[in-house]
Amino acid sequence: MSIKRILKILKRMLVDKKFRNMVINRLTQEVRQVTKPVNIATQLAAPEKELLKTLRIAFVGGCEISFLKEYFEANGAACYHTFDHNEASDPNLALSDFDGGVFKFKPNIVVISDAQFVRNEISNIQHNKTNIESQNGQVNFIKQRILNGIEQARTKIEGTFFVMTYPLVIRPSLGRFDYKNLPNSFSLREFLGLLELAFYDLAKKEDDVYILSVNESFIKAGVGYQLRENDADGIYEHISREGAVTIGNELLNHIKTIRGFGKRIKCVVVDLDNTLWEGILRDDGVEGITVYYNRLTVLRLLTKRGILLAIASKNDSNIETLVDKVLGTISELFSIKKINWNDKAQSIVEIAQELNIGIDSLAFFDDNPYERDQIKTFLPNVLVLPETEILHSLNRIEFEPIGKLTDESAERIQMYAHQKKREGDEKKFALDKEGFLRSCNLELWMREAKDVNLGRVTELIQRTNQLNATAVRYDKEQILQFHQSDNEKIYVVNLYDRYGEYGLIGVTVIRKADEKWIMDILTFSCRAMGKTVEQTFLSYLMAEAKKDKAKVLVGKYRKTERNEAIERLFTESNFDKVETKGDSVLWAYNFEEKKAPDFPDWFTILKKEK
Repeated sequence: MSIKRILKILKRMLVDKKFRNMVINRLTQEVRQVTKPVNIATQLAAPEKELLKTLRIAFVGGCEISFLKEYFEANGAACYHTFDHNEASDPNLALSDFDGGVFKFKPNIVVISDAQFVRNEISNIQHNKTNIESQNGQVNFIKQRILNGIEQARTKIEGTFFVMTYPLVIRPSLGRFDYKNLPNSFSLREFLGLLELAFYDLAKKEDDVYILSVNESFIKAGVGYQLRENDADGIYEHISREGAVTIGNELLNHIKTIRGFGKRIKCVVVDLDNTLWEGILRDDGVEGITVYYNRLTVLRLLTKRGILLAIASKNDSNIETLVDKVLGTISELFSIKKINWNDKAQSIVEIAQELNIGIDSLAFFDDNPYERDQIKTFLPNVLVLPETEILHSLNRIEFEPIGKLTDESAERIQMYAHQKKREGDEKKFALDKEGFLRSCNLELWMREAKDVNLGRVTELIQRTNQLNATAVRYDKEQILQFHQSDNEKIYVVNLYDRYGEYGLIGVTVIRKADEKWIMDILTFSCRAMGKTVEQTFLSYLMAEAKKDKAKVLVGKYRKTERNEAIERLFTESNFDKVETKGDSVLWAYNFEEKKAPDFPDWFTILKKEK
């Protein structure tokens, strides 16, 4: 709080007895709160603390979000709150004042609360002094003023915006059925519902805007005093410190999701007996078990995020037909079924190998504590959870999709089905790989990325480990900046064959410098491996660079535990190693000195989408 504001409060306390008593009462209540303290600096893991150190969060709003700011500040983030500096709580005014403190602070996260304005309309509803026409106008006005502020802020701030919903325990003046007693106006519940819908509509249309739902956060927390009751009046609520921790954790999870923080699951592996159903299928038969349909529904929903499904069960292999009968149509969604008497650790390793994904991309659900402990011991990088956690996986950050869901995400299971068919046919050409590639009718579509490709570009950069030259994880805002820059270009590649479409499977971010095209990012889906797509894409980039008067294509490489294939790509593509610093290497191909490779004849190069 500024000295000017403190002096103003002290002066008012001297001349206004009523105000003085109110302040003393409030301080007394705060002291009582300390007797039951809330640990605003929660015990976060070290990686989360490191993430918070990179955040500069501006809170635009009134005192209702003071404790939220306190939470993030206590946990290491740099914070600025307009209320502390006696600035406007109106987001339109605060974010339009380019000389104001928000812009001097230079945040990368902006949290907006318009509660100070919304409460006026809540008061009108409680006192029955409004009507539907006026309320619709207020909703549109609130939405527009927030949008105007965000649009102004974007001209100076590169970051992410969170709009916070209104915190209120519904205490309707006309009783719990107030919606029946207000024929000419919306009730509290209806108005706040309309306002939230307006906020979500705004966020759906603006890529850098997200909703921070107070009620959703509190419901997840389940217990506790989330709002400060000692000054609640049915119109305006102040978030307690405990509530600030709840909302702060929710906001932190939002930020982690947007930035691709932490591990992400690509495949869920499940046990069968007493995990997907109650009972032992081999002993009880199909009629003797009870299927957990809610868990099957959740697994189906996870596939909408592009997460693959697999089974690892210790059982007779001949029960697979019974398993298919029990599971019904969802059985087709399981890409791999390991039903045998092998150790489940072996089955899980084989699943990762067959899907060509890292072992740390798997989650394993099993009802048996012994089996879970065995996997934790032998495969510590696998996320191991009890079967009861299947339901909650939809809310766990490890199962969040990276970036905006794309067509490739939703079709990933079908793509893996095509891949299994390809692998089966490839075995027939074991001694003639080029002959097999020619038989596949391979088609490549290489071009500069368009707006519609950016979601998949972000997903590929965030998710890929094996064919990722630097393992740098750019978020979608950074990708958008590259896309809009005059000095950078994003190129992508799609692959098709006679089995179906692979989707967008390769991306590079090019930076131009001194007659060089430098690949700051080079990454491919594992589905590209073994088809010379990577080498052909490099040849294409050389041709594009030459048109731009460049002479050298430069690749950045930083070795990780998983990306040695990229080093082999540069070596086999005849790039020269030109600089080594620690674990980072620069590779270069001077196509003025040596001819750029031709495209292999088993590819048809498309000029537009099929």
